[in-house]
Amino acid sequence: MRLAVRKCVHVVTVLPGFVDTQMTEGMDLPERLTAQPSEVAAATARAVERGRNVIYVKPIWQLIMAIIRNIPEPVFKKLSI
Repeated sequence: MRLAVRKCVHVVTVLPGFVDTQMTEGMDLPERLTAQPSEVAAATARAVERGRNVIYVKPIWQLIMAIIRNIPEPVFKKLSI
């Protein structure tokens, strides 16, 4: 935080979800939830330009994570997701 104040550093938390890269090649990822590297780069650049602090590259991830965050911990631990 001190660096951000003194040196005007802006930190952006990028939550891309699944990204179609060599690492995920061959995995059966849902297309609607999977971003292309160019999408991640463009979303990150827009976030920096707009001064955003947190971004979800695919908006559907914001909904998914809101649901997951609201599952009680004992219930979540019993799930196999």
